[in-house]
Amino acid sequence: MAPKICIHDLEYAYPPLTPGGPPIPALRGVNLHVEQGEFLSIMGPTGAGKTTLCLALNGIIPHSLGGTFRGDVIVGGLDTKVQTVPTLAARVGVVFQDPDSQFFTMTVEDEVAFGPETLGLPPAEIRERVDWALGVVGMSDCRARSPLRLSGGQKQRVAIAAILAMKPDVLVLDEPTSGLDQRGKVEVFRAIEELRRREGLTILMVEQDAEQIAAFSDRVAILQAGQVVLVDTPSAVFTQVEVMREVGLAVPQVSDLAVRLNERCGSTYTFTLFEQAYEALKGKRMGGAMAGRRDDSADERVDHCSPILQVQDLWYRYSDEIVALRGITLDIEAGDFVAVIGQNGSGKTTLVKHFNGLYRPTQGQVLLDGQDTRVLAVSDLARVVGYVFQNPDHQIFGATTREEIGFGPRNLGLVGSELEERVAETLTYFGLTEYADAPPAVLGFGIRRKIGVAAVYAMRPRVFVLDEPMAGLDEKGRLELMRALQAMREGGSTIIWVTHDVKAVCQFARRVLVLHDGRVAAYGDTRAVFGAPDIVEGAGLELLQITRLAQALASCGMRRDVLTVDEFCAAYLDGGRERP
Repeated sequence: MAPKICIHDLEYAYPPLTPGGPPIPALRGVNLHVEQGEFLSIMGPTGAGKTTLCLALNGIIPHSLGGTFRGDVIVGGLDTKVQTVPTLAARVGVVFQDPDSQFFTMTVEDEVAFGPETLGLPPAEIRERVDWALGVVGMSDCRARSPLRLSGGQKQRVAIAAILAMKPDVLVLDEPTSGLDQRGKVEVFRAIEELRRREGLTILMVEQDAEQIAAFSDRVAILQAGQVVLVDTPSAVFTQVEVMREVGLAVPQVSDLAVRLNERCGSTYTFTLFEQAYEALKGKRMGGAMAGRRDDSADERVDHCSPILQVQDLWYRYSDEIVALRGITLDIEAGDFVAVIGQNGSGKTTLVKHFNGLYRPTQGQVLLDGQDTRVLAVSDLARVVGYVFQNPDHQIFGATTREEIGFGPRNLGLVGSELEERVAETLTYFGLTEYADAPPAVLGFGIRRKIGVAAVYAMRPRVFVLDEPMAGLDEKGRLELMRALQAMREGGSTIIWVTHDVKAVCQFARRVLVLHDGRVAAYGDTRAVFGAPDIVEGAGLELLQITRLAQALASCGMRRDVLTVDEFCAAYLDGGRERP
């Protein structure tokens, strides 16, 4: 049987950014086959060409975007150079990285029904498919709402449901779970896997979550600089930890753990899945030391400051039926590093939009340096509180990256060489120099996200609020961003960071605010919050793989409050040797 997807010597370059300019290379000699019913995951650093590859599978490239196209892409026996985009769309469903780019109807239900309607299905079957697809992604209760009034993660769920309802032969997903909480990610992966088994669907998914890829994918392809540099089973790929690090990609925490234990103990462990690590380690007797643990003591030495933000009995209603925040009360100290976590729709974005005046309380108040934000202009608040939007396209408007980054500092009064130095330093700091004169709107989603963060960083705000800043970034980019935030905090800024990336939270955040159903479920030290299973489970969250492993091995002497792989190794070892 011929492969379902056959890509041969594919080369593609986008049209020039400016008249007479050079084409922009994106794919360079890609060769890839995907078998009928296979689940292939695509990983790669930011700018590797992942989205471009997705667009080539349903004919948007080259038919809609132009550019230079060479080679062949055959999907289900159809040559994408010959077939039209509408013809291919009936066979190939694509979930785009930015869900807003897919929406155009007034309600969630209409959005999901639109695809089946274009297929001419009977009304009863359309209703059945809509009910099923919304149930798969956990959005049945939101069917009457406008897609544009949903949280970012909820939008992604609806975008996935809209494509699932068409039941295509090939499902192409471009980072579809990047804005979802961990439990939501697992639910979507399981639903897609079930759909594959039941319908024989062929899946190609761009994804950065190595642990979900290891659990569900048949094979993994690594894309780097527009080329496929590695294709193999998840086990074969993720055991090449050093290779993945060089590319700038993550591996499952247990794969990283195996390598570190082997280096320190001389063992020969190879883990890809949680179950493999547990079976191999459950008979071992472990040390209880925590040398090398995250330095919480350094956090405790931070002087307690007066709050820079005070939230007092904050309620916010989008309408009489939709209550987003319910009596939030908390203080955020100057110089703190606070992660805001919770399930999609728990109120995270709604809360932080009160900090810079984008939203005003329905009831209660928010004080910034003791001043009520309700009486301050957004322009005045913006001088103190820098805000990075969840979707970079809601923020970016400059003709060039250089102009985008210079806009804020210019409005703060910087001119001449001082402004030029600030922009140049920011471009270098975020690795954006090569894009300085390019229009941000035509750059990849991950690059646009970096630009959005850099533009706010350039203003040097006292309070830096980031809403899901790492979605779309590779592992290297995530670490670079977090280290930049650490440096800003050390320079005196207060960092407030909405995220679903629990691994980064455990590694970097000093305090964690957990929201659930618009209320504060927990607020405190990171280790204390994640050490309380009732809080984590009650808020619909999932513990990290390495923490779950530590808790499963507690009877062997392992500490239960492990947050990182380094901590696990330190607790596992005694004097640098494995216990018998």
